[in-house]
Amino acid sequence: MALFYMIVSPVFAYRIGRKRVARLNMIALLLYIVSWGYVLGAGTPSDHPVSILWGVLLFLNLLLTVMNSAMFLYERWPNRSLLRIGAVATSFFLGSLLVTYSLDSRDVLWEMMLQASMTTVVLFVTSVIWIRLRQIDRQPDM
Repeated sequence: MALFYMIVSPVFAYRIGRKRVARLNMIALLLYIVSWGYVLGAGTPSDHPVSILWGVLLFLNLLLTVMNSAMFLYERWPNRSLLRIGAVATSFFLGSLLVTYSLDSRDVLWEMMLQASMTTVVLFVTSVIWIRLRQIDRQPDM
């Protein structure tokens, strides 16, 4: 689900008129998919530069997905502050990190951060979509 939201996230940026951010997101997504294919195809070890690049691009794409969703929500719901929306995303992340740690405490920080980030993206973007659908539902018909 997080991969699907990462693929769809440039649409959020385009919808609010942030074309540079959307293009940056698409380039990062393309590099992520290419590096992922290389890592899977070549079977590189975790300390290989392409594997490290894959991990960095994964986190970057997850961050861009949350950022684009937050900007989309702010654009469509301007009476909320961007700081408050960021606080909600941070609380989702901390809650996901706590749950991930309680379920699997192998003390591998990178894996726990990855799991928490992916869970945060799914929860936050689903919440943004749900809020937007409720706004559309409440608008009067013309």
